Amino acid sequence: MKNEIPFIAKWALLFRNQKYPRIYRQKISLHGKRFVLINEISKIPPEERKNYILLFYAEEKHFNAFYADLNQHRIEILQEFYAVCGLDFSTYPGLDEEENIVAIKRNRQFCSFCQQNDILCIYNIVWTNKNSYKVAFRNVEKDCVVIISTYRLQKDDDEVFRKGYLKMKQTIHPSIILCYGEPQKVMENDVSKGLVKRVPPRFELLKLEYAEKTGQYSFLEALLSA
Repeated sequence: MKNEIPFIAKWALLFRNQKYPRIYRQKISLHGKRFVLINEISKIPPEERKNYILLFYAEEKHFNAFYADLNQHRIEILQEFYAVCGLDFSTYPGLDEEENIVAIKRNRQFCSFCQQNDILCIYNIVWTNKNSYKVAFRNVEKDCVVIISTYRLQKDDDEVFRKGYLKMKQTIHPSIILCYGEPQKVMENDVSKGLVKRVPPRFELLKLEYAEKTGQYSFLEALLSA
């Protein structure tokens, strides 16, 4: 057998001795930027991609190669966009916590690698129970822009999300929190203050794109602006 670790990218081995690879604060402007999901990028001509922020909220089969084999070609794809939001490997609160920690580490490793290679990367923060907080929140520079997802949460006051959200804010003090999906109840005050900016999920993005093409609605009016 080959001496290989499945699904672990060669570049990620650079971080094998770092429990919490550094996530830096980068200067990111959201003004006039659109969002596109990894499985929709074929619609965006390369010359227009600097106006887009790339999202990885999709099935892992659509983006796992960006972790498992982040070759030069894939790095060049990332560089075509204004910014990317970190990978979104799945976690499952209440199930195998070791697997959850591995997923969170992968998200961090990818974002740290991008930042060290002159790619603007918005850290996608994922957590489960309090045992994951160190891995998810430690060694993240304060006042950075982050993104979280509420898309698959089953209720508006999810306890795991609420506790982790408050701890995340206390630890990182993010300057902007992008929310992919509907903000949870715990986020209401931050929404009113402008700290939380909602990012429409995939089906809303597609609906808005269709409406813009048919002249029924302005796509930019519905998208996030700073």
